[in-house]
Amino acid sequence: MNLMNIVRIAKIVALLAFVMPWVAVSCQNVDVATASGIELMQGKMTANPDFEKQLGQRMGGLGGLEKNSGGSGGIDASASTSDLGVNYFAIAAAIVILAGLGLTFAGKGKTAGRNALVTSLLGLALVFGTVWWWKDSAGRDMQEQQGGRAEAASPFGGAEGNPFGGGGMDAMGAQMMSNMLQERFGYWLALIALGVGAGAAGLVMMGGVPATKPEGTPPAA
Repeated sequence: MNLMNIVRIAKIVALLAFVMPWVAVSCQNVDVATASGIELMQGKMTANPDFEKQLGQRMGGLGGLEKNSGGSGGIDASASTSDLGVNYFAIAAAIVILAGLGLTFAGKGKTAGRNALVTSLLGLALVFGTVWWWKDSAGRDMQEQQGGRAEAASPFGGAEGNPFGGGGMDAMGAQMMSNMLQERFGYWLALIALGVGAGAAGLVMMGGVPATKPEGTPPAA
């Protein structure tokens, strides 16, 4: 198969990955909410309507969980799906990948390979930045919402009287929230596709894959 066709297919796959789940807020390996690449552009997430049921099943139907936390383990689904604002990394990633796909038809030879390589690498960086920005924004948003409730109900009072400091166990809470923010298949598919596209584009720049002669082929006269 022609190397440029591999680049084009890789970029198309990367674009299709935007309709798949990229990230999720998860609790006990049960998704509270998920977002596709397109949803990340808008800064929105889709709540899992069966979260409490699935979590209850995973926890073995413990009555204490439902009694003490409404079956959600203390996780507020509305906080997980709050509007985080426009994700410009995701928008830029889609534009760069689409532009890169168009450029594969505009040039020839090493020029086309160079354009494909640059747009693939830039797309990789922007896809990574998309999820990085989401994790940072979602983590801060969840900390603010969880921290506000913890402060009001804290038996230790404010920061002055709290042996854990700042009205809560900040380090433990931050680690827990970091574990809750997870990547999903669409994100990895986009990264892999762009990586394959970058590799194929690099080969185009180097003049393609060197041809090898079958064993026993006599040298040309």
